[in-house]
Amino acid sequence: MAAGVAWSLCDGADCIRLRGLAPGTDVQVRPAMAATGSQFPAMAGKLVRDGGDVCFVPRFPFVDGTSYAVAVAGAPVTVLTRPRPERPAVTEVLAIYPTAAEVPRNLLRFYLWFSAPMSEGYAARHVHLVEAAGETPLTRALLRGGELWSGDGRRLTVLLDPARIKRGLAAHREAGYPLRRGEPFRLVVDAGFRDAAGRPLLAAAGRRYAVGADERRLVDPGAWGISAPPRDARDPLEITFGRPLDHGLLSRCLHVTGPDGQPVAGLPEPGPEERSWRLRPRRPWAPGPHQLVVDPVLEDLAGNSVSRVFDRDLARPEDEPRQAGPVTVTFRPR
Repeated sequence: MAAGVAWSLCDGADCIRLRGLAPGTDVQVRPAMAATGSQFPAMAGKLVRDGGDVCFVPRFPFVDGTSYAVAVAGAPVTVLTRPRPERPAVTEVLAIYPTAAEVPRNLLRFYLWFSAPMSEGYAARHVHLVEAAGETPLTRALLRGGELWSGDGRRLTVLLDPARIKRGLAAHREAGYPLRRGEPFRLVVDAGFRDAAGRPLLAAAGRRYAVGADERRLVDPGAWGISAPPRDARDPLEITFGRPLDHGLLSRCLHVTGPDGQPVAGLPEPGPEERSWRLRPRRPWAPGPHQLVVDPVLEDLAGNSVSRVFDRDLARPEDEPRQAGPVTVTFRPR
C-alpha cells in the first residue's frame, strides 16, 4: 500500500495521493510525531476522487520539512516527509573581531558579524579554532553551551574557555591555555552555519592570528594618546590606546562632553586593529575644556578592564580593583 501513497497535485492544490482505494475508505493524516499517540488531532481536509485515486487535500497547507503519517481505515500505512526546497544562500560573514594580527595568549573572546539574522544552535558545530598550518582543531578551546547573540541576531560573541585562561582553576592546571604563544591559529566559520531562514552561508569565512605574550595590565585611559582637534572645525578627535581593545565594548564605552557638560554628538569609529578611536563631531569644536568619558567596563582583548584585571594575582598590589565609576580625561581643542 505504501508504494501507492505519494505527494501530488489535485486541481492545482498540494495533496497526498492514494491509489487503489475503494470509495468511502477512511483516510487520516497527522504529524508523524503524533502517529502513535493522541497529542495532535488528524489534519482537517477533504478526500477528492481523481480518476481511480483518492486525494487528501488539507484545509491548511503542508509545512515544508515536516513529516506526516498516513492511516487508512485506522491502520498506519506510511510516513511522508514534505520536501524542503533549497533556497539560494544570501547571508555572509561581514566581519570577525578582533582584527589585530596578533592576540595575547590569554585572549578571551571573538565577535562574528553576519549580514542577516542567524539561527541559534549552530555555533558549536560550525565555529572552530584550528592550527594555522592545517585543519587540526584546537580541542576544548571554545566555551560551549548557550550562545550569546545580539538582539538583532546578527552578532555572535564567541568565548574561549575562561576556566582554561584563569590560573589556578582545574581546567587550566589540566589542559593549560587554549592558545599557545608562537603558534598561529585560525578562527573558521563553516558555510553550514544557517541563517534565520534556514539557508547556509554564501561561503566559509575565517581569520588568521599570531599568538603573543599574555596581557595582564589594567586599561589605563590616563596613558592614552590624545590628538586634540582644532577648535571651530569639524576635524576628528583621535585617541590611541597603545594596544587593541574590545571591539564590542568600544562602540558604547567612550563618550565626549563639551565645556557645557553636554554630550558632543558625532560619528564614533574604532581605528585599525581596535588600537584607536575617533569622533568626528556634527558641529565644530567649541573652545574650552572637553571631557573624554570612559566607562570602567571597557576591556582589552584579554578581558582586563579599566577597573579590574580578568585574572587577578592576589599577591600583586597593582592588580587591586580600581574605582567603579567613569574615568574622565580632559582635553582642549587647539
